[in-house]
Amino acid sequence: MKLSTGTTVDNRMLVLLIIILICNTLLVGLNFYLSYPQNSEVGEELAFKQGITQDLLQYGQRLAQEKGVQNRSAVREALANFSYEVDLAKDSDELSRIIFTYGRQVQETILREWDALMREKILTIINQDATVQRQAEKMEFTLRISSNDGVEVEPSLLHEETVAEIFGLYKEGGLTQEQVFRIEVMEGRSRMLVPYSPLDYIQTLNEEIDSLRVSLHEVRVAAGLAEMSGNGVMIRLFDAPSGYGAGDIIHDSDVRDVVNELFAAGARGVAVGGQRLISTSPIRCVGPVIRVNQKEIPANPVVIEAIGDPDVLASGLDIIRFSFEFHRNFRFEVEKKEGIVLPPYRN
Repeated sequence: MKLSTGTTVDNRMLVLLIIILICNTLLVGLNFYLSYPQNSEVGEELAFKQGITQDLLQYGQRLAQEKGVQNRSAVREALANFSYEVDLAKDSDELSRIIFTYGRQVQETILREWDALMREKILTIINQDATVQRQAEKMEFTLRISSNDGVEVEPSLLHEETVAEIFGLYKEGGLTQEQVFRIEVMEGRSRMLVPYSPLDYIQTLNEEIDSLRVSLHEVRVAAGLAEMSGNGVMIRLFDAPSGYGAGDIIHDSDVRDVVNELFAAGARGVAVGGQRLISTSPIRCVGPVIRVNQKEIPANPVVIEAIGDPDVLASGLDIIRFSFEFHRNFRFEVEKKEGIVLPPYRN
């Protein structure tokens, strides 16, 4: 009876182990089935993008050869960087970044170098013109080339053969948009003054815009309309400690005198009570309080911050400081500070 029971238990355990093994096998197979299509899709996407990058690289090489700039250092470097980054790419996302970044850079470099090559060829043709070679005095002319109107030279300087050769170069290059060049001639040689190609023109405009933005910001800072930071001084003006008369407290005229001394000493910016001063900022008393830019400021002390050379500003306040302390018993503190930040003017 015991033997029979043990055999039954062993059989049940065997069946249970078989069931567990089957379930594990099914789970492994299901996991492989679910993950395989994803891995396959990832691999296909990576292979697809790798094919795109290779096509772009080959297109760039062909374009450089067609334009005759394949041996220029900038083009070789751009193509080499593109190929190097492709080889280092580890996944699909990185390849996408390379396609958008380096693919565009390669084409822009090729077109820029081709444009530079065209300029060099045009100058070579112009320098062979007999009129240009005889031109001793400095002069300038505009060269305009278009597919509809041909070549226009203002003022007229070049021979007809030179003009025809330039137009032939233009047509040979497959150009369609109008090209305008400003050329200077001096002592029988010519040179380009201003780049008028679309790419160079856009780049020039962007540089001018950036320069204007910097200049505008500097003007706004100097005018008080933008935040200013730098080294300078902090002044604290305290009322006379034991006086209650009108002459024992800081007035608007006192603050203006200190501010004028600061600007005379070369202060680039001043704030009174946290209010940035501009050319039209009023400082005046309204009853018992001082208002700057029509806003009440804290008193006793009145805090004035100025940016400029700390030593020069502090030295420029010596006379007025002596006058305040000796004649009116005011406390006049001057502290040289680094990293002062003046807020922008707020109306």
